[in-house]
Amino acid sequence: MRPNQPESISRPRRVLVGGIAVAIAVLTGGGVGWAAPAEGTLLVDEPFTGAAADARFAGYGSACLTGAPPVTGIGDGPHPLGGCGSAVGPVPPAGGAPFGFLRLTDDLNDQSGAVLFEQALPASEGIEVTFDQYQYGSTTPATPADGISFFLVDGSGGLSAPGAFGGSLGYGKKLPDDDPANPFLPGVDHGYLGVGFDVLGNYFGDWEHRGSGCAQQSPAGTPFRIPGPGQNMVTVRGPGNGTEGYCFLTATTSNFTTTGPWPSTLPGQLQGPLTAFPPGTTAEQAAQLLQPSKRTVTIQLSPGPTPHVTVDIDFNDGAGARRVLDFDAPTPVPDTYKFGFGASTGLFTDIHLIGNVTVRSMQPLAMLDLAKSADTSRVYREGDTVEYTYTVTNVTGVPVPDIKVADDRVTGVVCESTSLAPAGSPGDSTTCTGSYLVTAEDVLAGTITNTATATGDDGRVVSPERAVTVETEPTPSPSPSLSPSSSPGPAVSPAPSGPALANTGTSLSPMLFFGAAAILLGVITLLISRRLYGSRH
Repeated sequence: MRPNQPESISRPRRVLVGGIAVAIAVLTGGGVGWAAPAEGTLLVDEPFTGAAADARFAGYGSACLTGAPPVTGIGDGPHPLGGCGSAVGPVPPAGGAPFGFLRLTDDLNDQSGAVLFEQALPASEGIEVTFDQYQYGSTTPATPADGISFFLVDGSGGLSAPGAFGGSLGYGKKLPDDDPANPFLPGVDHGYLGVGFDVLGNYFGDWEHRGSGCAQQSPAGTPFRIPGPGQNMVTVRGPGNGTEGYCFLTATTSNFTTTGPWPSTLPGQLQGPLTAFPPGTTAEQAAQLLQPSKRTVTIQLSPGPTPHVTVDIDFNDGAGARRVLDFDAPTPVPDTYKFGFGASTGLFTDIHLIGNVTVRSMQPLAMLDLAKSADTSRVYREGDTVEYTYTVTNVTGVPVPDIKVADDRVTGVVCESTSLAPAGSPGDSTTCTGSYLVTAEDVLAGTITNTATATGDDGRVVSPERAVTVETEPTPSPSPSLSPSSSPGPAVSPAPSGPALANTGTSLSPMLFFGAAAILLGVITLLISRRLYGSRH
């Protein structure tokens, strides 16, 4: 195989509806399957049947949408998902919405295609991924190639490009053709788990240094083998980054010794029977003709910290979904996951399609995120107003109407918008405001802590609670008034010793004194006069 060198990739977008915020940590032991409860929150729902897809899916290489109008060419690197170019082999016709597919490769030699979902999805409540895959129509039917991978990466890092293609299926690392003169191609960034639906069989083996540096090697070892050692097999590789890791974990084989052959235990064929479309086949007819080649895959990782992995496949043979793998997942578990699909051809070919991708949590998750803030840099006093800001964000892939914020101390919170668009699109967030008047009781308490919750869809969608605490203090008492004698003012010199100076201003007290004295003097004079007059008569 001669794959293209991975390059950087653009960003994506989307998610869907499910339940109410509940945190239930449930662990399962090794060897016990995990059944997804019906109330798990649906996070991603992309059928890939239309002319456009969730914008958080980014295309790489030959990946395109058969439902979109045709284009003249795609190029080898990253690009937004759009229409397909010319094709080799029985591919669904272009412009086929609403009967389209995600096409990773056609039957052209040396093709590689991938889609990467770059938004991080929570891992704490487990995850279930379901998708339809189609591998069919090879121009080299005796040896179809290569296979399809589904991979999870640590969501805290970027998902800028797939890993090496060919036998590494867009997940693992490799040294092309085992030739030291070739550059060593890295695996996907911050890989956590890579599940390969391997028709050719090379993903199972460690040829091309796929297992270099690994404590656990593939049972098939490092030799180049024809045919591939793991034909029609589901093989799982573990965490890796750059050119380190991506080690063999397990596979659907009954032989884990180093002595081959390594027969597959799958109860059906990964490759479908379709080899050609009749001339003039429409998109709707192609979708019907592809049904026998559909394989529906369900991958579950139970909630951490010690998750368990199961892989089920419905081979569309009337027997329903059957468990093909059951094993303990690698630890430590990332807090979040991002994911992608990859496929490739080389000297051998096959058409690789994906449809009906859904991702849900194993346990319910909150569907709204809420951030709450206030000015905590100041201290509030009685009669002050605390202004609160709330940011409500939709984390689902569907619109959420009837947005409200309830605060245990604030009434009448007002939101700029009461309906949120799907996550990642304009209008997926709104700002709300509310205010609170500080009371005397708040001052005595020393702090104010209040808690808010956002709801939507008539209360059926609930965010986590968010609290903010601000400090309070009493209003300082006013300063006491100063008496006239203590009033500040110009200094007064003491009166000089010696005879008093005459008062040149009006003084009420002396006037009252002299007036009273004059009246008294008059009364005395009158009494004396009457006595003298009486003595004469």
